Amino acid sequence: MSKIRITSVPAGQAPEWVREQWVGLEIPIKAIDLNRGVHTGVHGGLAEPENIMGYPVDAMQAVEILAIKSPKAAAWWRENTLLEHMSALVFGKMFCELLE
Repeated sequence: MSKIRITSVPAGQAPEWVREQWVGLEIPIKAIDLNRGVHTGVHGGLAEPENIMGYPVDAMQAVEILAIKSPKAAAWWRENTLLEHMSALVFGKMFCELLE
């Protein structure tokens, strides 16, 4: 299964301190056509999407991984988004590297 490693603070509607906590995490990506390398998707309905050309990850799984590093940042996602209704988060390709 392919993963991404978040290499810099991703764009998004979450506060910067929350987005900073993604840096360094490795998250499995959802099945995509790796020949294309990117996926068009939405961030989660909070506002206009900022990462529409990027890698989709399972939203719940990503926040579980985030919780290991920062329970406070994961709590922000659980309290301020409709996480249980989101199938994916999308990280812009400029903020991560693809690990195969």
